[in-house]
Amino acid sequence: MDKIGYISLFLIFFSVITIILGIVEVHTYPGKIAEKRGHPQKAAIEATSLMGLIIFPFWMIALIWSYSDAVIGNLTRPPDDKTSDEDAIEPDPDPAPEPTEH
Repeated sequence: MDKIGYISLFLIFFSVITIILGIVEVHTYPGKIAEKRGHPQKAAIEATSLMGLIIFPFWMIALIWSYSDAVIGNLTRPPDDKTSDEDAIEPDPDPAPEPTEH
């Protein structure tokens, strides 16, 4: 192969790699937007946007979801659950005394 063939092959590979990295970068934008806005479901938005690499409408849904304040699903306990966060962590009733040095 002559010199122009090697240059052409390099440019083709460089272009393909650049296009693939650009597509992946664009598909990670919804996750970055959700993180910047402090969205509580950032991980789900990131997963949905990456699934958009296979099924494009998922990426559009993730983009809209990242800009909205919508929360899908229930992130809290049901209202009939009477336990509280304070009840979940019980203090040790008999803490061990600290050793003293003589």
